[in-house]
Amino acid sequence: MLDDETMNKLILKAATDPEWRKVFDAFMIWSQKASEMGWTVEEMASTCMMGYAVGKDPSLQQMIKNISKINNLGLDIVDK
Repeated sequence: MLDDETMNKLILKAATDPEWRKVFDAFMIWSQKASEMGWTVEEMASTCMMGYAVGKDPSLQQMIKNISKINNLGLDIVDK
């Protein structure tokens, strides 16, 4: 499951880029918490991949913001 070569590259990049380091640290902290809470590797990977996809697509970013606003208003966007 662990890829030492990739992890070493990530650590080196984190050592040279402060913003990268913040994201790396956050991933490490929250992934440990998710593991403690019983998340599966598949659930964690799916969440990360969704975040990545949203980060690459401005229209998805806007959609997520809109859904969050609707949710914060206490409205339901699902037909029942």
